Amino acid sequence: MPDPRDRVDIEGLRAPEPDRGPAPADRSQANGPARPFLMIWFRCCHAYGRLQKTSDGLFYDGRCPRCGARCEVPVGSGGTSRRMFEAS
Repeated sequence: MPDPRDRVDIEGLRAPEPDRGPAPADRSQANGPARPFLMIWFRCCHAYGRLQKTSDGLFYDGRCPRCGARCEVPVGSGGTSRRMFEAS
């Protein structure tokens, strides 16, 4: 959230406030609970993407945001605390 002290109002140049929608607390309830994800660096296109956990909880699944290459990562029994990985 931006700090309101970072704003500078110049008389006569003030733009109208954009409609920001509901308050952040309302937004999180409207979208439902956050789904677990992994951040992936797709080496094929030099781009970051997310793999969302599947509804059955067995895999993280997603695609490269540029070329659409599919990436599927199984959820292991031991787990890891890492959230960023690289896919080639």
